[in-house]
Amino acid sequence: MAEFTQGWLYEAGIGENRALRIEQGELAQIRVERADGRARPGAIVEAKFIRQWIAGKSGIVTLPDGEEALLQPLPDGATEGAMVRVAIVRAAMTERGGQAKRARARPADEDRPVGSGPDLLAEIEATGLPVKPVHAHDPDMLAQLGWHEAVEQAETGRIDFEGGSLLISLTPAMTLIDVDGPLPSFELAKRAAKEIALALVRLDIGGNIGVDFPTLQAKGERAAITAIFDDHMTAKCERTAINGFGFLQIVSRKTRPSVLEIMQASRATNAALKLLRQAERDRGNGLLRLAVHPAVANKLSPTLLEELAKRTGRTPSVEPQGDISIDGGSVA
Repeated sequence: MAEFTQGWLYEAGIGENRALRIEQGELAQIRVERADGRARPGAIVEAKFIRQWIAGKSGIVTLPDGEEALLQPLPDGATEGAMVRVAIVRAAMTERGGQAKRARARPADEDRPVGSGPDLLAEIEATGLPVKPVHAHDPDMLAQLGWHEAVEQAETGRIDFEGGSLLISLTPAMTLIDVDGPLPSFELAKRAAKEIALALVRLDIGGNIGVDFPTLQAKGERAAITAIFDDHMTAKCERTAINGFGFLQIVSRKTRPSVLEIMQASRATNAALKLLRQAERDRGNGLLRLAVHPAVANKLSPTLLEELAKRTGRTPSVEPQGDISIDGGSVA
């Protein structure tokens, strides 16, 4: 990796595109884009206004592919059934347990051209950092840099560090981070402040975030903790001071699901896409056998399997087995 120590690695996977940002040779951020057909932030589309949500203030529109979005504010004179040009400002999200949040949209000027919005590759290219594509026949650079460990953090919401841990919980209102560990409160909070700042960037967490630090009575200690957070936080955000109960609130712009929200929406989907990545990298010959839990088999659609066959030149066979765990699939 000595020849590429700063920038993005990009992998166009089957059903999922992945990006990993490197800083000084180490993993700094990961991004995941799933082929779910949902409208992307920045898209300009013609939508049908179907009903008001809050009278005179917001409403529900149907996008060209049938997806619904929350439109706010309402354009002047909008009537139910009318077509309106809208800009997608936040992608739809699926909360843990399958509850869906609609995409958010705003009225767009009629002179703005219709377009689908930037995909993951376009977004990372727009950062101005170098972008290096990686392929299944290459050494697994993502794995070498800690991709799987970062994904596991997103799936479990748990991040361990020396002397403590963070437990990140998703709620409909905000992302909550609990700090725990055996160290004295001030020392634990100092270490956690750095880890929280790094984790918010690493796992692409935005929106409304609450952090429950150990209780710190001294104002000087609380100020020291926020200074450590500020020193390590590289994403744009606003924050409060830490109150006497140890609570800190952070707010940043949210236009897409965090990696946590993507990874915690469906374990079966995660397992299916991970197995497809493994299968694409398999160097065997002949029939490509995928032994999986039945719930994972249901996520392996004909479209995904056709793409796997195209990339590997092998015919995939899915074998559901009830005694295999959701995460325990294998390729042979």
